[in-house]
Amino acid sequence: MANYYGNNSLSRIHKLQLLSLLPVSIAAVFNVGYQYLTALALNPGNGTDDFRSSLVRGLGASHQDPGFYDLLVAGLAHMVPILLVALIAGGVWERIIAEQRKRPFEPGYIVIALLFTLLLPGAAPLSHVVFGMSFAILVGKGVFGGEGKTFLSPALLGIAIVQISFPSAANFHPLWNGLAGYSGSEAIALYHRGGEAALASADINLWSAFIGITPGPMGTTSVFAIALGAGVLLFSRIIAWRLLLAQVIGLVVTATLFNILGSGSGASAMSANWHLLLGSFAFGAVYLACDPVASSCTNPGRWIQGFFIGALVVLIRVANPTHPDAVIVVILLASILAPLIDYAVISVNIHARARRHV
Repeated sequence: MANYYGNNSLSRIHKLQLLSLLPVSIAAVFNVGYQYLTALALNPGNGTDDFRSSLVRGLGASHQDPGFYDLLVAGLAHMVPILLVALIAGGVWERIIAEQRKRPFEPGYIVIALLFTLLLPGAAPLSHVVFGMSFAILVGKGVFGGEGKTFLSPALLGIAIVQISFPSAANFHPLWNGLAGYSGSEAIALYHRGGEAALASADINLWSAFIGITPGPMGTTSVFAIALGAGVLLFSRIIAWRLLLAQVIGLVVTATLFNILGSGSGASAMSANWHLLLGSFAFGAVYLACDPVASSCTNPGRWIQGFFIGALVVLIRVANPTHPDAVIVVILLASILAPLIDYAVISVNIHARARRHV
């Protein structure tokens, strides 16, 4: 069940969520355009049969000394088709559900479609988009009764089922394979092999990771844009600050412990700032873990759930080099456990009050 904060209606929440995703979407468009044109410059003979490449060429964008227009066109050519397919798939299922259950059409699928799109690479197969978005609406939303009645983020379920069903969906367009550090997750794998020197060889530094000039799923690369969106959600009290802060604390504490007690090499030596900037942690912490439908209702529960997410992300990144990001699976697990965490917190509180009144 959703737990919203303050004087928020569903329509207002959807509008503010879309507003918060605006800077993330803008950053995604330009970064995807930059990554694509950079890859094309390195491999000018590849990728010419892809419909996205045809769009880029047809609109006159060039990989030779690309400017604002080139980056914009290349980015939109990759993001817009995915978003349109996600919107169409989600809208069709929403219409079918509304007619079958004889209830009003719910426009909240627009937010789900945008979140789902931003969690995908720029060259994701459109068939996977249809599959994941259909699962998000039918299972993540429809089965539980619609908006405000689910306990898991539909977008999170959609991207999780795509990753489980099509492991190759996490890979990028064939044109981009072999480019060092193409995704945030791959950058973490680079750290396993060579530490910060390996990141530097792939032109990945703290500034580029913060601004979002690094490869990765479209909406996850710019921590700066994500922070702007988080500010909108925090100011409007749509997400709980305790849960967001607890995730950062859990990540920082666990990363610091590994730095102190670890072997001093590989991912155990990765500092907390790299853990924060690489991969999907920032996006997942703000838009998935803090989704009101997926988070704890109690303040102690939010601290527990958030710390659990941050700590487990670092643990899996360090302990399992073959699964170096782990954000999606960790947040999904934490969301499933949220009702149990709240139940435990409330039970402890009830017993404590009962003992005080004996």
